[in-house]
Amino acid sequence: MKQQNKDKLYNKRRNEMNTFVVPFDLEDSLTDVPIPIISLESLTKEEIISKAIKFHSQGDIANAAKYYQHFLNKGYTDQHVYSNFGVICQQLGQIDKSIGLYRKSISLYPNEPEPYSNLGNILRGIGRLREAESSIKKAIQINPEYADAYINLGKVYIQMGKLVDAQISTQKAIKLNPGFANAYSNLGGILKELGKLDEAESYIRKALEISPNSKLFQSNMISLLTIYNPQRNNSHEIIRVNNKFREIKMNLTGEDFITDKQIKHFYHEGLKIYRKHKLDLETHLSQIYKSGATKLNCKRHKFVFNQRKVIPEFCFGCYKVQTETNSIIDLIKLFLVFNAIKLSNNNPRKCMIELRPNIKGFYKGLIYCIGLEEANNVCRQVDVQIKKSISTNLSSKVKRGCSEYSIEYPLYKEINQSGEQQMNYNKEWKKIEDEIDKENKDWSKGFTSVEGFNLNNFLIIRNWIAYAQKIGDQSVNMITDEQMTEPKIFRHLNRVYNSAINST
Repeated sequence: MKQQNKDKLYNKRRNEMNTFVVPFDLEDSLTDVPIPIISLESLTKEEIISKAIKFHSQGDIANAAKYYQHFLNKGYTDQHVYSNFGVICQQLGQIDKSIGLYRKSISLYPNEPEPYSNLGNILRGIGRLREAESSIKKAIQINPEYADAYINLGKVYIQMGKLVDAQISTQKAIKLNPGFANAYSNLGGILKELGKLDEAESYIRKALEISPNSKLFQSNMISLLTIYNPQRNNSHEIIRVNNKFREIKMNLTGEDFITDKQIKHFYHEGLKIYRKHKLDLETHLSQIYKSGATKLNCKRHKFVFNQRKVIPEFCFGCYKVQTETNSIIDLIKLFLVFNAIKLSNNNPRKCMIELRPNIKGFYKGLIYCIGLEEANNVCRQVDVQIKKSISTNLSSKVKRGCSEYSIEYPLYKEINQSGEQQMNYNKEWKKIEDEIDKENKDWSKGFTSVEGFNLNNFLIIRNWIAYAQKIGDQSVNMITDEQMTEPKIFRHLNRVYNSAINST
């Protein structure tokens, strides 16, 4: 009976105040605006809630958070406060606090679906996928027509490698809410991973029709075009602009040295297109990846490692040829070399800026190889080309697998050029891999990159330039005098540049 009274009170107040997911970038709104303590202390419970919700809906997150926190400090309880404050804490990276707030919200009103779905979403973000699935399913059990929960469940299934389940869940969200732009975009991403590229484009296009200014949806379309070349007549602006970028020539490598002036010209060819079309596009990506004949299936391997802290058997035969440059301008040169270099097995490769806090270095290029012998051969071939095209001071080295593995198992990174390696696959781990693979049978199909330059490449290079400006690499001034807007991907980056090449 006591719970029924609570539910009646909640339903009455729900007409006056909604729980919501904030539709803007919280960090853009963070300001340290003081609130007079005297006026705050004088407010009633209802007035505190009202002001918190008002600030929150206006995007004044700093003041909203202060009012929410003051509400809790006073010993008051309210399901909406816990959920809304949980949203803020989640997006600010205060994960433990956010989980606690969602759990408190659930304890107050166990028959409301939103806190279960929100809690599941945050558990997904920290890799606790079983718990996430269970929590979101509880939300759906309470409200089978809760479209947001189906979207969140689909995200969990994507990380689990259950792409078909993710597709079904996301299609359910669209059926419940035909105007749900996020659902169309997510479904496009799932179909992309399943190799159904025509369908993927149609769904991402639908999302853009509903929300044409969404940076996320634009980025998803741009990313799709790195592996997909539409054959039919296409009028979408992003596709037209991407075709313009594909006309930029990348053949600066060969017998001649690549000059800084050529790199400046190469970048400004893209900038002219960007400005001519008055683009306001961005990407969250920081590395340019070119797929090859070998399918690495990295999502599957990282899933195994993150869930059970075991290194997959495949990864014991995976080596990488790593080249580090000491400037942004040389990274772009390396990108051109890696794009052009002909390898017998057409190995996958990427160029990137280093963002991981526990990994040294700034600018890197990686070519992935199967087996130590192949890696050594590729390393020699790369060294010849980079010394000819970039600098005689540059050289490559062979490393083993992913850097994250070496943090957990230091011996993994040690390479013996002859004889047994210091760390080999633990055969007991095979049972764990088999157990995981029983449930995950539809990982990404793998793709072959569309040849040539593209819009996605250009936007990533702009992120590289912003990175160079942030860390203090003065060579960026030889490329452009633009002052780039800092992308969110390294807003909290704390890395000091020096011209010496840092290795892991």
